[in-house]
Amino acid sequence: METYSPVARLTTLRCILAVASIMDWHLEQLVVDNAFLHGDLQEEVYMDIPPGITTEKENQVCRLTKSLYGLKQASKQWYDKLTTFHYSINFNHSKANSSLFIRKHENTFTTLLIYVDDILIVGNNMKDIQAVKSSLNAAFSIKDLGQLIFFLGLEIAITKKLTSARGNMHLKY
Repeated sequence: METYSPVARLTTLRCILAVASIMDWHLEQLVVDNAFLHGDLQEEVYMDIPPGITTEKENQVCRLTKSLYGLKQASKQWYDKLTTFHYSINFNHSKANSSLFIRKHENTFTTLLIYVDDILIVGNNMKDIQAVKSSLNAAFSIKDLGQLIFFLGLEIAITKKLTSARGNMHLKY
């Protein structure tokens, strides 16, 4: 049974932020609600009946069909479910980092960086970013955190600059 789930690397995050700053791209963040509960179990997993629930027979157990927080495989099952979803909306894995997903279509470029249930969306087209958010919300229920402020311990501040309509990013550690 595999239990490993890839997560975003700080190096990848820094590269994405640098490119986004240079290209003047949008940076949005969201969190998936109850992420691990979306994972589908591939194995048979049983648990004791939770306290407070009565059964007709003694020594009965529950067979889980969905992943729960605390299961060894919960993180991996969630990652697999999210990856399958990303493929369904035409994102591809980056060859450099399996927590980075990329979608290019004509002049639109959108990328997703995943850290468990936190997702950073970066792209040059806000309409496409909003469409991705809507798709994710329909599939999983998300909390839209809007413009990126904190991610993986970094504080991101976007400041206005005369040469740019949207501004430049400055990182604080």
